[in-house]
Amino acid sequence: MYNKNNLIIYVSSRNNYDMLDGEVLKNINPNGFEIINIDDKSSSDEIKKGKRICDENNILFLDNKSRGVQLATQTLIDYVSENRPDCKWIFCFQHDCYPITKDFFIRFSELDKTGLIDNFGTIGFNRLDMGKSTPKAYDKWKNGEKPMGHIGLAHLSVLNTFSRNIQPDRQSWLNEKDEWRVPHSLEIICWTAFAINVNLWKKHITPTDEYHFHLWAPDISMQFLYNNIHNLVLPNLYLMNKQELKSKYGINPNSAHGSKDGNEYHFGHYHPSHQAWKKRWGWEYDKPDTIPNIKEEYKGTLIERFINHNIKDGPLEQFDLGDY
Repeated sequence: MYNKNNLIIYVSSRNNYDMLDGEVLKNINPNGFEIINIDDKSSSDEIKKGKRICDENNILFLDNKSRGVQLATQTLIDYVSENRPDCKWIFCFQHDCYPITKDFFIRFSELDKTGLIDNFGTIGFNRLDMGKSTPKAYDKWKNGEKPMGHIGLAHLSVLNTFSRNIQPDRQSWLNEKDEWRVPHSLEIICWTAFAINVNLWKKHITPTDEYHFHLWAPDISMQFLYNNIHNLVLPNLYLMNKQELKSKYGINPNSAHGSKDGNEYHFGHYHPSHQAWKKRWGWEYDKPDTIPNIKEEYKGTLIERFINHNIKDGPLEQFDLGDY
């Protein structure tokens, strides 16, 4: 049915099927790859709507076996392991994010076929917006330039919640240093849309229902680092993240703020996610100055290497992947 089989695109939906229909299916060109929807315990009316939309668009609808996006991802991985054995990567997209690079998935698929990315846990991309966090970057991209947008978090190497976001409005040097323009390792890749290595997930990831939406992806990046597996950024593949699209559907444009404000209908809980993070990793997610206190617990891991790294020296590691 599909002409390509080494990757699958998926969304985890929770009471936001109008966005699936009105944004995801209009904005994402799958380039012939399969799209799968995982429902994360929506209301009965929303489930009916979601099944109708998926049926009309030839999209597989799966029910999350438990709760939260980590378990939604595990539900998909269990499914593809049995039914799509050639699938090596799953692409998780939030409903307000979509590729803008031409033939985005084809280019990734061809890169995968080289075998050069087999050993990376997650892969993130160059995320642009309409100017809030990546000023003028989208205009530059439309003019044929290759600007740097938001690529992720230097969560371990920058002990400041503002500066740890690697994006041009917070790191003025980002567009001036060429070493960030080549494929490189980063602690936590930008998770509005990213790829997950199916085989390495099955070997190394322990999912939990303690994260509903908030912090689910940073925890996955951290689990890979703990197992000495790099998370990769591909700066030449671009995404657009239009958070403001959620406003059309009565949803807070900022998912973290919406969750913190108590909108469990769309986002699930907030504070228990932070408690789960502290329990699992030993430091508080929003208090990075507590990280050095537990450094000794992570000796010999990439977590320790990133804690000791100065990002002003460039990425921790760079990788030659050729043209992609």
